[in-house]
Formats: sequence, structure tokens, C-alpha cells
Amino acid sequence: MIFFPVKQVIRDNRNWIMMAFTIFIVSAFAFYLTTSLAPAEVDQAAGTPLEELLGFVSLLMETEPFISALLIFMNNFISMAQMLILGVVAGISPLFTLGVNGALIGVMLSVTVQEGVPLLPIVLYGILPHGIFELSAFFLCGAIGLKFGYHCIASPLPGKNRMQSFRYIWKEAISIIPIVVGLLLAAAFIEMLITPHLIVRVL
Repeated sequence: MIFFPVKQVIRDNRNWIMMAFTIFIVSAFAFYLTTSLAPAEVDQAAGTPLEELLGFVSLLMETEPFISALLIFMNNFISMAQMLILGVVAGISPLFTLGVNGALIGVMLSVTVQEGVPLLPIVLYGILPHGIFELSAFFLCGAIGLKFGYHCIASPLPGKNRMQSFRYIWKEAISIIPIVVGLLLAAAFIEMLITPHLIVRVL
């Protein structure tokens, strides 16, 4: 069998998915609190993030939707692929990517709230519509990447050596690629066609 069933991969990696989710959420929460407690310093570092966000939304809405969605998809897919492939290097790439993206979300939410935009609407309208799909792919790839790092460097899978562990986890990785592509395509088109209009209402 070349591929594992996707449901099996998800079931067998529930703990790793939860770990990826936890790293992201802890990073987001920590940077949200840090940014909230030091607004002056963040303002100096961030400049005018709200204006930049509005400018980005405007640019997306003025660009050919199909092309913009494909660009968003390619950017996200490259990030996911890096987590999967480079996870074998002690899991550093997925750990870093999960932490940095969580931090960016935390800072963005904090600065947006400081600009007078309520937190709940920006989460509901600006993140969740496409984020449900994008973050699902993100956590899944992050989980497999972390698993790569642990079982190929620290401790092989039970009953397997490191090379056998690598082959097994690599098989899991290629098994999830179709669903990751589908999730990222859905996220990209929602982010391009729906999210900008929702954000404009909130801002």
C-alpha cells in the first residue's frame, strides 16, 4: 500500500496534532498578552498595522481573484511542505513555523484591538472563514513534521529503527498531501473572495 487512509493518519497522530495546536495557541496567547502590556513599544515597532491591513485587503480586492487565490495557495503550500520535509531536522522547522505564526496572530489581534476593533468580530470575520481550512492543514502538517523530528532523531517508532521510522512517517506525510491541498485551496479562495469583504465591514 503506497498511501495510508487519511482517517488513519489523523487518528494515529491525534497527540501530535494536539501538540502542534498547543504550540500555536500558547505562542499566540503569549504574544497577545505581551503586546497588550507594552502598547507603546509595539506601536513604534509595528507602525500603522491597521492601515497596512486595509491596504492589503484593498490590493487583494483589486487583483484578479483567481490569480490572487493561487498566489495565496502557493505561499501556504510552500510553508506546509517545509514543515513536512524539514521536520526531519530535529523538528526545528515545524516548531519554529508554528511558534512564529502563532506569535504573528497574537500580535495582529492585540494591535487591532488597540486600534479600537473588537476582538470577537475580527476573529469571526477575519480569521475563521478561511482559517478553519488553513489551520486544519497547518496543524496536520505541523504534527507530522514534529513527529518526523522526534522519531527520526530522538527515539525511533516502537519496533522500528530510524530508517524504518523515516519511511513510515514519510508514507504518512504523502498520504495527507491530497487533503492538505484541498484544504489550502478552499482556504485561499475563501480568503480571496469572502474574507476581504467581511474585514471591511469590521474595520
